[in-house]
Parts: sequence; structure tokens; C-alpha cells
Amino acid sequence: MAAIKSLITSSGNPPNVESVRDVDRRLKLCKNPEKVVGSKAYLARKAEEEKKAEDKRNRKAVEVKNTVDDGDPFGDELGRQDIGLVDYDDDDED
Repeated sequence: MAAIKSLITSSGNPPNVESVRDVDRRLKLCKNPEKVVGSKAYLARKAEEEKKAEDKRNRKAVEVKNTVDDGDPFGDELGRQDIGLVDYDDDDED
């Protein structure tokens, strides 16, 4: 690494400022418009994400409402199971 560093510092020269500005301008044109805050594509993507989130919240609210309206808010699975009680008095120490 030291050899590469010394080669760059000894024979390298700084780039022309105008060429750097030109490259910077071209790179700005190549940006993804969905990531540029305030662009139409960015706003459209945010609106789509918000719509999906709203749909998800609505579906969950309807699901919760239906569960509560059906009776047991914790579900019917617990009521249908045969829960075997444990006999804690069964000692094998005798």
C-alpha cells in the first residue's frame, strides 16, 4: 500500500476543476428520480407507500372488528382444546 501511495503522490496530479464540475452535472442527471426529494416520481412513490400502509391498517381493523364481533377476541382455538389438568398431588416419593 505504501508503494501505491507514494506512486500516486509523486506522479499523480489533481484533476481539472472544470472537468470535475462537468462530471458532477452529468451525475446529477443520472440520479434515480424516485430518491430525489420533491420530484414527481418521489411524491408518487411516497403516495403509493402511504396507500399500501392505509390498506393494511384498514384490513387489520376489519379483521380485529370481525374477531371481536364473533365473540371471543382471543380466538376460539383455546375454547375447543381439551386441556388436560395436571395432578400435582401425584407423588412418586412413597
